[in-house]
Amino acid sequence: MSTVKGFWQHENGKIYVIESDSFGKIIAGVGPVNPHKQYDPEQYECKQVIVDWLEQALSQNKLHRYKP
Repeated sequence: MSTVKGFWQHENGKIYVIESDSFGKIIAGVGPVNPHKQYDPEQYECKQVIVDWLEQALSQNKLHRYKP
């Protein structure tokens, strides 16, 4: 299964890396992170610990894609 990682910004200004499958389902995440220290989201090790919180924030339109 192929996955994609990308930076996302919460409405509170904090940046997260979200890993999702090819259908857009969130698999894992990590954050908050400083994207100015590592420009490639692939360098971050995402974990499943915050998936529920990320899904809730995304469903409430509190997260949007972020390009450093």
